[in-house]
Amino acid sequence: MIDFRYHLVSLISVFLALAVGVVLGAGPLQNSLGTALNDQVSSLRADRNDLQSRLEQTEAAVNDRDDYITSAADTLLPGVLDGRSVAVVLMPEAEGDDIDQVVTEIETAGATITGRVTLTSAWAETARDSFRSTYSGQFGPYLDDVAADGNAVLGQGLATALTQEGEDATALMELLTASDTPLVTVDAQPSGPADMIVVIGPRTVAAADGSEPTAQATPEQDAAAWTSALTGAASTATTVVVGAGDAAADIVTALRNAEAPVTTVDSIGQATAAVSTPLALAATATGTVGSYGFDDGADAVIPPISH
Repeated sequence: MIDFRYHLVSLISVFLALAVGVVLGAGPLQNSLGTALNDQVSSLRADRNDLQSRLEQTEAAVNDRDDYITSAADTLLPGVLDGRSVAVVLMPEAEGDDIDQVVTEIETAGATITGRVTLTSAWAETARDSFRSTYSGQFGPYLDDVAADGNAVLGQGLATALTQEGEDATALMELLTASDTPLVTVDAQPSGPADMIVVIGPRTVAAADGSEPTAQATPEQDAAAWTSALTGAASTATTVVVGAGDAAADIVTALRNAEAPVTTVDSIGQATAAVSTPLALAATATGTVGSYGFDDGADAVIPPISH
């Protein structure tokens, strides 16, 4: 049985150990510990400065690369899309600078922008699956060839509304923009039918917990709905989707993983993506569907160059 003397001896041992530690720390070990800590701090400071220097060099190299690519575009792009007209379609969270970059290079290639619309999140909200399936039935009378999937039908309706004229195209745009929660909002009223469509998606958005976003359906969004809708659009008109392809939830990644017959350009936000977009439009117009950029699933870094 453990008695009072046992506890007393244990406490004395603890205090003796503490006293020895204090004496050693203040005496024989003080200099060696201090020297070791100073050496570690100095080493960490040197590593930080080295990393900062490398980061600055990398940023300078990226800026130089982008300047070179943009300058080369002034030689490569003119005439690629002469006489063509392009409708700009924005996905939710597409960034303004990325949009301006892509539009600038399309215009450098000689094309005219006919108008600009934004797709709302209603295209992929899981809570609106039944609504989209039912609502797509109203699009059928205005389409030449109706897809089996409701999301694809909506994409066909979007492409038809942007690339054709007449009562059917007008009726489809009215359906897309109708209700309190429309599928489409009009940013710049189309001046006429377009020959081609460029869809600009967002950059990669990290998950809240820092993990890589996945393409699996969540209670809010289903990436497969976007894939189906954009496939429907591409089946109706010359369409190129430029966006991110880093994570599984990115639109370009989702399209490539689904092996969708849609031309894609990854690395949105980089000069390479903006310059590749008009080249991809030109290639797709000739019947070549491809995947371009640096991420998984890309067939080539840049589309074929032709005038």
